[in-house]
Amino acid sequence: MSTKSTAAEPLDAEEMQAWAAFIQVATKALDVLDRELQAHHGLSLADYEILSQLSSVPDRRLQMTELAGVSMLSQSRLTYRVDRLERDGLVQRVPCESDGRRIWAQLTPAGFARLEEAYPVHLDGVRRYIVDPPQRRDLIAAGRALQAMLDAIEPAG
Repeated sequence: MSTKSTAAEPLDAEEMQAWAAFIQVATKALDVLDRELQAHHGLSLADYEILSQLSSVPDRRLQMTELAGVSMLSQSRLTYRVDRLERDGLVQRVPCESDGRRIWAQLTPAGFARLEEAYPVHLDGVRRYIVDPPQRRDLIAAGRALQAMLDAIEPAG
């Protein structure tokens, strides 16, 4: 059971070690997953996540603003990425029939095929670097801890 501290209290050695490990794992894991997807499938990790998000919704399309929210990219970064994915034929922009101001990003059949091709590389990396190294009970505890962190961040925006 942990005790809650005040915001002004310095981190102790264990807290500092946890913070440093978190930063290193997050940074290095995202970097290596990105490099592996680039090398094998010509997709960045951000591109893969956009395709993945689109593949998991009805009609395989989301409004650009919704896609920005679920992909955790700013609107301008998302626009840049979708431009590239559209040029590659993996995503298409579709105007909203009921509101001309809205644009949908829709996964194309070629985009879905590329996602399916890249999935084994992504899954292998996630398993190799994140899921498989810790004991199962430690992974479950880490998942709970990360969810508590996310819950603390989300109300702040």
